[in-house]
Amino acid sequence: MPDALDRDFSRSRAVLMGTWDYRHLRPVPAAERSLQRMRALLTGPLCGTWPEERVSFVGNRARLGELPHELVLGLRDAVDVALFYYVGHGQYDNDDRLCLALGDSSPDPVLRTTTSLTFDAVRQAFRASKAATKIAILDCCFAGLAASQDGRLAGTDDMPRSPGFCLLMATGEFSTAWFENTTESPQPQTYFTKYLADLIEHGVPGGPAGLALGPIFQDAAHALVRDGKPPPRSRFSDHAAEFVFARNRAHPQFESSQRSSLPGPARRTPSGPTVEPPVPTGAPADSSALRPDADEMYVAALALEEGSGGAKRLAEIESLYRTAADLGQPDAMARLGLVVEGRTRARLQGELFGENSDGDIEAAMYWYRKAADHGSVFGAFWLGLLYEDRLGDTSEAMKWYETAARGGHQGARTALDGLRDRLSRGLGPLTRSAGFKGAPRSNHPTGNRR
Repeated sequence: MPDALDRDFSRSRAVLMGTWDYRHLRPVPAAERSLQRMRALLTGPLCGTWPEERVSFVGNRARLGELPHELVLGLRDAVDVALFYYVGHGQYDNDDRLCLALGDSSPDPVLRTTTSLTFDAVRQAFRASKAATKIAILDCCFAGLAASQDGRLAGTDDMPRSPGFCLLMATGEFSTAWFENTTESPQPQTYFTKYLADLIEHGVPGGPAGLALGPIFQDAAHALVRDGKPPPRSRFSDHAAEFVFARNRAHPQFESSQRSSLPGPARRTPSGPTVEPPVPTGAPADSSALRPDADEMYVAALALEEGSGGAKRLAEIESLYRTAADLGQPDAMARLGLVVEGRTRARLQGELFGENSDGDIEAAMYWYRKAADHGSVFGAFWLGLLYEDRLGDTSEAMKWYETAARGGHQGARTALDGLRDRLSRGLGPLTRSAGFKGAPRSNHPTGNRR
């Protein structure tokens, strides 16, 4: 496979897309800066200097129009690499399909598929491409829906095989992506793109001459989690994780003359790229006072959960989360709650989490509440979801949704608005309490099982 060190992308195509001005949705100024930064990376020497004519730039498109057709045409003639990047609002429709928002996208779930670019259209464009390596980078809320059971881009019957496919996602299926605002930085960026770009511009001391997609993602994910940001997700097929995406700026082989011609990197710490502006108000609790291995345990568990064969390693994943939680890592407490409630197992097995779940609700509630008490907005959100989804307790659900929303969790804000709307129309919560048996599986409130 060709890579960034070959410095020839004349047979490759990239489509870079972003939306930051919206008619019906909240504006995201950070998306514009992230889109421009991704464009600069691809067309600069670190990523192999893609020819300008091989990079299509779709900025602030208002309406869908012929965009799906243009996308197919844009990627169809790629032979070596086909790359798609999106930054902006992510939405999901009534069938939980990912929709990439445009300027006139509707907030109505029924209308999202007709006013937004569905990820199904992106998948179709990749399907039409004969590129050896296919890369999709999604920096938006709910990006993980692109890798759901019906949305995998590699390894499905209707997806042509290729030497490699890579899908990098800023968040999980029903999690929100975070971004800086103009009060925090004069040039705000979305965090997922910022961390990826920072890592590429810094380079990796002691690393190889070329930085592969897999290690780039893992290092960026580690830094995001370390700094209290939502954990990103990834999917790789075949050898895509080994595809060299960028030159390593920190490698001795990188010529000093070339190094001096590149824009200077931002500050860094020995553990990875740093974030110049402050963390958004109410972000997960600062873990700087924790024992050093707590975050490492959490990141290791997260990597196992998102890697291949995650369902078979659930016991190992739970053990790592539990160790990190016992050491005081707030988001590990929250994710341990997902494990003991049964949501993690259902997701890894590609099943819907519902009435037949045998999860330990008492233990899940314990860990969600402990995580929320330690400042995790994820713990507060999932506790609210448990109260609404499993117990039908609307007052407690709204209480914890409000806590998470005040901390900056956009998914909690959406859930809170939805619950209020249903109550105002006399519809009640989206509860499965009637089918839940309720008894904990152990007498220990933390749900330890042997």
